[in-house]
Amino acid sequence: MKKTEKFKAAMFDFDGTVTEKGSISPSDEMVNVLYKLAQKVPVAFCTGRQKDSFEEHGLKIILSKIEPARRQEFLENLYLIAENGSIGYVFDSGIDEYKEFYKVPWPEQLVERKWLMDKLAELTQGFGKVHYDKHQVVVVIGSNRHDEDKKENNKIEDVYETSDKIYDVTIKLLKEISPNYADFVNIGNSGIGVVIIPKNGDKDFGIFKFGELLKETRGMSFDAKFSEILVVGDRPQLGGNDHEFLKGTYGTPYNVGEDIVDAKLPLDVYDKNGKKLLNAPATIFLIKELFNSID
Repeated sequence: MKKTEKFKAAMFDFDGTVTEKGSISPSDEMVNVLYKLAQKVPVAFCTGRQKDSFEEHGLKIILSKIEPARRQEFLENLYLIAENGSIGYVFDSGIDEYKEFYKVPWPEQLVERKWLMDKLAELTQGFGKVHYDKHQVVVVIGSNRHDEDKKENNKIEDVYETSDKIYDVTIKLLKEISPNYADFVNIGNSGIGVVIIPKNGDKDFGIFKFGELLKETRGMSFDAKFSEILVVGDRPQLGGNDHEFLKGTYGTPYNVGEDIVDAKLPLDVYDKNGKKLLNAPATIFLIKELFNSID
């Protein structure tokens, strides 16, 4: 893998890509690499988290590891694509906070959003938790095994198993609502919970909107597929919450999760000895390999 200046921007899933599996915050090394990268190109996080959760459990921790005098510069080159691609935010230095630059509506023609949340809360009682007030567009059911305050007591494998159970319940309910539910929504299993996303507002749309914003506000140029945007995630399998993100409709996608059989895209990450790398170490290695002056 040769260092290249092909990429004009970079996008990253957060949990399991910027963080390690089961962790809510990135390492000091990851923050250092991301800070250096943001000095070279615009950087976006494309995550299932909503803005407040990202700011509290992600951004605040990242900023605490960057010198105060350098935080403003970093923020002005850092974008947030939240709720799995349904809402995009750009940092406004004038008001010192992130403001919305696009938002995709929930498909009410399929099912009323509040009714769906209530029904899923009933069906997943005891192993799942519906997040009612945090998200504006998507519907999220988290695994009750993913306790951020006591994560050391939980095995990540148990969290993933519970998330799979929530996924199965969600698919069954949506099929009962409409056999054509997939025309309206995508279902993403992040491993720590399940997110239901408007069909036209998934992470691939987030790549498109990020590229369009950079064209409009920075005068940057891209090809029709925005292949000059590096895209990195860890859940590309069908049903994973990075499936749309990493299938190659937009951007040049890399997978830092488990193997995907018989798939040309996304690309996997290997070290200099040919060993496949996973999660945050793979992301760090990839950034260092693809961009000059980052080590």
